[in-house]
Amino acid sequence: MLGEEGKETFEQWSWRLGLSDQAKAVITHIRSSPPARHVQSSAGNVCGTYPSLKMHCAIQFESHRDELPFVCLMDHDPQVLEFYDQPAGQIDLRYRNQDDTRNVTARHTPDFFVWREDGVGWAECKMEKDLERQAVKMPFRYQQRPDGSWFCPPGEVYAEKYGLTYRLFSSSEIDWISIENLRFLGDYLRGSPPPVSPDVALAIRTMVLSQPGIRLLNLITALHRGKADDIYQLILTHQLYVDLLAVRLTDYEHVQVFLDRDQAESYAVLQPSSTSLPRPSTLRLTIGASIILEGKAWIIFNPGATEVLLLSEDKQVMPVPNDAFEGLIRSGRLTGLKEPVAPPKYAEGRELLVQASPKALEEANRRYAIITGADRTTKTPTRTVRRWRAQWAEALTAYGNGLIGLPVMPLLSAIPHTAESFEKNGYKDIARRSGRLPCTFRQSG
Repeated sequence: MLGEEGKETFEQWSWRLGLSDQAKAVITHIRSSPPARHVQSSAGNVCGTYPSLKMHCAIQFESHRDELPFVCLMDHDPQVLEFYDQPAGQIDLRYRNQDDTRNVTARHTPDFFVWREDGVGWAECKMEKDLERQAVKMPFRYQQRPDGSWFCPPGEVYAEKYGLTYRLFSSSEIDWISIENLRFLGDYLRGSPPPVSPDVALAIRTMVLSQPGIRLLNLITALHRGKADDIYQLILTHQLYVDLLAVRLTDYEHVQVFLDRDQAESYAVLQPSSTSLPRPSTLRLTIGASIILEGKAWIIFNPGATEVLLLSEDKQVMPVPNDAFEGLIRSGRLTGLKEPVAPPKYAEGRELLVQASPKALEEANRRYAIITGADRTTKTPTRTVRRWRAQWAEALTAYGNGLIGLPVMPLLSAIPHTAESFEKNGYKDIARRSGRLPCTFRQSG
């Protein structure tokens, strides 16, 4: 749930999708109203409530066989911003009867209303066998596409008036591996367990950062601080990423753990192809060396003990585990260039560090804690975090220390280039000696 910033986000999102005022009024009414009805159990179904992390409230479900799995998926789908059970305001479904002899109008409250990044609309959950049976009785209301998916023509017609959507969700669409994983994590939803302590979370995330794709079993056994429960809670609160669709969490030896989805996708792209023939090749791992990976230019800016950090032309940082890096070289998918970029200017970097003011040191350390995940309480826009990481990577390439880039680059346009202004802002005047602006942070360690 978007909370206080929800109104501004809603307006920006509505503008991006080109929603009419009428559509915005429908959405606003649903978002600001309680459920239209309280659900009840029926023969063969068990109703209940699901404690939603995303909505910060209990979401009703009328069936544990289709609606509950749907709610679980919506709560953990990153593309879903909000979702509401039994949305306020009935809708009219108009269609022809079974033998196509007269018109029928049915007043209908869909099961859910889902707000996604790319659209918004109603959703109705049905068991596959029920859809097959109802499609015979009401062929103009329930229909099946060639690919096996279901749709409701009168529901889509009604939603289209507002530029919204109407979706039929069949039980055949449920991925039971992901549902079992969500149920496995369900214990951490109940009882409001205390959050994982920041130092334990940092220790676990650091281990995953150094070993992207580490197996869950190896992560659990290698823990020096924390326990398995802490890992599961970090997964549930999206501080660690596991593909819940790929493998059951109880299959500890095959579950791969990442910091986030982006890291997982990068790791998957960089895995050597099993059909590639090994070929002998060598590459000198020096900071600043240029390489070509899958036709794209990268720069090596930190060859570490467990992974190689790469910097793209658009200043994006990507970690590559050493074993995957070596496999890419053997397969020929990664090659070096003859002309490396200039090596880092370590001496100038050290001089910049010495000139840091206390005020700048504090700001640099604050930003570093944010981009590394040590500080998860400060709300910082995603674009800002990406920019800081890119600046850190650029400084690492230029000076051999990424922290130099954190406070300097954002302040360049704000600091006048005079000795008096440097002193006024707490900086020593080194510009006259080195021809550069002063740095604003302290080297860690």
